[in-house]
Amino acid sequence: MARRPRPLDPTDGPLQAFAHGLRELRESVGNPTYRSLARVAGFSATTLSDAAAGLRRPSLEVTLAFVGACQGDEEDWRRRWHRLEAELTDLRRDPADAELAAAVRESTATMTATATATTPLGSLHSLPVPAETFTTVSLDLTQPVPKRPWRGPVALAAGVVTALAGSMLALHLSTENSDRLALLPPGCPKPVSSKGGFGGRTYTDTTRVRDAPSLGGQVLQELPAGCRLKFTAYCLGDVVIDATGNSPDLRWFKLGDGYISSAVVHGNPPRELPPAACPGGLPGPSDLALTARPFAADPTTVELSVSGHQLGIVGFAAYYQDRGADRPHWHQLAMTTAKQEFRTTWQPGSAADGQPDVPVVAAACLGGQAPTDVSDALLVGTGQTGRPDTLTGDALQAARAEACRYPING
Repeated sequence: MARRPRPLDPTDGPLQAFAHGLRELRESVGNPTYRSLARVAGFSATTLSDAAAGLRRPSLEVTLAFVGACQGDEEDWRRRWHRLEAELTDLRRDPADAELAAAVRESTATMTATATATTPLGSLHSLPVPAETFTTVSLDLTQPVPKRPWRGPVALAAGVVTALAGSMLALHLSTENSDRLALLPPGCPKPVSSKGGFGGRTYTDTTRVRDAPSLGGQVLQELPAGCRLKFTAYCLGDVVIDATGNSPDLRWFKLGDGYISSAVVHGNPPRELPPAACPGGLPGPSDLALTARPFAADPTTVELSVSGHQLGIVGFAAYYQDRGADRPHWHQLAMTTAKQEFRTTWQPGSAADGQPDVPVVAAACLGGQAPTDVSDALLVGTGQTGRPDTLTGDALQAARAEACRYPING
């Protein structure tokens, strides 16, 4: 039996609030076991569990792996981690100094953001100014502060800010970028600051950049694990099995003049971003028809199969109530590829008693967490041929999402 997590009050402090947020993120994707998350994240189940325990600050790498395995926003959690680091540093200081440090950090961020927006330097406009930029600049507030003819933490903060404002801009152009480059594993390309697109991180020892979205494409470059990349678009190509989650993916991310399979990158395109056309790419799915019939070898089992055009991955989901549960919900049955002939088997008897007809949906997927609007639905019962079913609105969206989610709850 899984161990019940230690109760956690997010109001106890910044570390507890951070851990509570990680727990909520895990719950938002169905509360998968830490063992199953470990297969996706690349860290042990104990390490991931400790990250959400609220007893000590997890490393940035562990935090991003945890968030990536739960399909969270890694950039948002990167900013949260840096805020946590700054807050814990303040707590280790004298309370009066902590108040002053917070005022300095807030005022410095405001003044530097204003200066960045109004400066005529073109090179400065081309560089991003993320929130975590300013957490690397700290003041030694443990030393006595010289007396001044004006008093109060606000006045002192303003004086410090005035002295630092010019140097902060220079540090932004030099120190921050050099620090980021120092954190990159050898062999990673330099960070790109272009607007738009989306980010991701390599997690296999050898990530191949090819000249086409195909496993047969020429290898242009090989990257190590841990590279943080900026992609300009994505298109559809060969199906590749995810290196850690063991789920199929046909998305290929565009990096410069090359393409990297989504299956070897932590990070997904925004859900509203459609696939782009690219040389050697494939068109998206256009239609799909679901069939359900009794399985000849077992009368308690039905065989689900799909036909259609331009299908690369098909997911199946059924809506039923588990025995002992309060209400029904969608259950993923399988994610299949052309090699599996978009076919799976299922026993409707796994649904609760008293539900003779179970809604079943098949949806075309681009990969994990990437359903399309191409799907079909049937009502399926034990020993029966499926009958057409109509799903619309939120119910249809939920069915497609479950059919195409990462199978991480095993």
